[in-house]
Amino acid sequence: MTKGGVLTIALAALAQPVVADTQLNCSTKKVVIIGAPSGETSSTREEILSFRVDDAAKTLRFAGDGPLVVTQFGNYWISANSDGIFYELDRQSGTLTYASSTTKDSVTTTIVGSGRCQVARF
Repeated sequence: MTKGGVLTIALAALAQPVVADTQLNCSTKKVVIIGAPSGETSSTREEILSFRVDDAAKTLRFAGDGPLVVTQFGNYWISANSDGIFYELDRQSGTLTYASSTTKDSVTTTIVGSGRCQVARF
């Protein structure tokens, strides 16, 4: 094997993504809209969501809680849901969006949220 071949193999090995279990802390703004026959109300609050991303197992879970159902797990996007809330994580920009809508007894509750995620530093 030539020096060039060894160098190519060494560079290829370095270019492989690090497989890790990463914690993301996401600072989000959550809006809850409730529509009922008597009228509509809404509220907004800041919310911190923490996730564990396991690239090897291709899983996403809430930190300290159970896994989410992953529908897409890629280098750039992770899509998942839990309890009727659908989450989209843009891994390149660190943007998280989520939404849900439920109706029960003529009352519709809609939740939307978005924010930015950062890798937790320990």
